[in-house]
Amino acid sequence: MSNDFSHLRALEVRDKTATVTLFQVSGEPLFVVKPATEANKSYFNAVLKRTRKNVRAVQAGAISSAMIKENRDEDRELFPKFVVTDWGRVKDSNGQDVPFSEEACSQYLEALPDWLFDEIRNFAGNSANFADGVIDAEGSAED
Repeated sequence: MSNDFSHLRALEVRDKTATVTLFQVSGEPLFVVKPATEANKSYFNAVLKRTRKNVRAVQAGAISSAMIKENRDEDRELFPKFVVTDWGRVKDSNGQDVPFSEEACSQYLEALPDWLFDEIRNFAGNSANFADGVIDAEGSAED
């Protein structure tokens, strides 16, 4: 007898976006992001291409603070291209609204302190932030 668990496929993260807000920044800027996971094929392929050089060190457990910084810096380059798709309430140092563009996003993410950029990275890297609630056995969504 075979069991049918096909209702769980509804929890897969595909081409979805979610919004993360930086409450720690004046004006509470928000970022519309795609998953920074294997669900985002463009991002994931770029990460795989860049990380091949570190595979042996990671497998050996030789992770260093320099590797973590390098990984963060690579994400600062990749997020404007593949993860952040829009934003709101982003202001420059003069308090002027800044329209979204890949270039402006890159500059903003570069200017963020590491711990705040990590807020965006951690949110985008958590697939649960892109799932549609809870799916019951009949396949119906529950929020």
